[in-house]
Amino acid sequence: MIQRMLRENTRAFDRLGRDASPITGFSCWALGYLDRECRLVGCLLHPAANNGVDMRYRVDYGNKCRREKCPQAVEFERLSPGAQRFWLRLTRGLDSFAYSSRRTNPLFTLLEWGAEVLEAVPKEVTEEIGSSRELCDRLPFFRTALPPRVHGYFLKRALDHAGTAPLKRKDFSARFEDFARSAADRVRAALDPGDEAGPFTHRLPLDRQFLDFVRLSAGGKRMGLEKALAIKKSLDTAFEDILSDVFPNGLAVDRHGALLG
Repeated sequence: MIQRMLRENTRAFDRLGRDASPITGFSCWALGYLDRECRLVGCLLHPAANNGVDMRYRVDYGNKCRREKCPQAVEFERLSPGAQRFWLRLTRGLDSFAYSSRRTNPLFTLLEWGAEVLEAVPKEVTEEIGSSRELCDRLPFFRTALPPRVHGYFLKRALDHAGTAPLKRKDFSARFEDFARSAADRVRAALDPGDEAGPFTHRLPLDRQFLDFVRLSAGGKRMGLEKALAIKKSLDTAFEDILSDVFPNGLAVDRHGALLG
């Protein structure tokens, strides 16, 4: 069904046309195959497909096509070119459909840990990792079933404390998961009906990933800044105690300046 639609869009596409034509129905008429083998799916109006000429205005969608990006794309753009190349190795061999699927493209999940986490890995993992299995063998933490978007704040703090060592040690993964459950319980216990009159949590001037944890792990959709700061201080202190226990030396550095762990 989808493949037939894409073929019809490609056959009907007038590359020399200039007139705008509004999108009707549930799909864009400019979505089609970019190659003769019908393996690469993309926007037929994109400048990359038209020698640098941006023709997306023809769908009469204003700036929507230029403006809209999924959260994973935003995080990926925050990575350095070297880190982008490192992580894209996990997508080798995926066609357009598989690349666009959360189920088959591992980057959809990994990027939800945040750019800071993914930027740290290539700095210390020098060997090439070409599959999700190799990644999890090398960095067992990524086998966790915890939702990344919810827990990225604490993983970022762990990597700030001890480099990539937290990703490599299975004992830390277990401690991290236990902490995540207890931290969510502590947030729920701190909530009360009066919070419903407060501002939306995601609008507070605090770390976005921390606010995601409060909202998504414990349902803290509204609360005042003072309460949020108190919760953050309490959880930060408890997590630092765990990090100091598991990684007492923090970021150990050898005499050549290389990180150990």
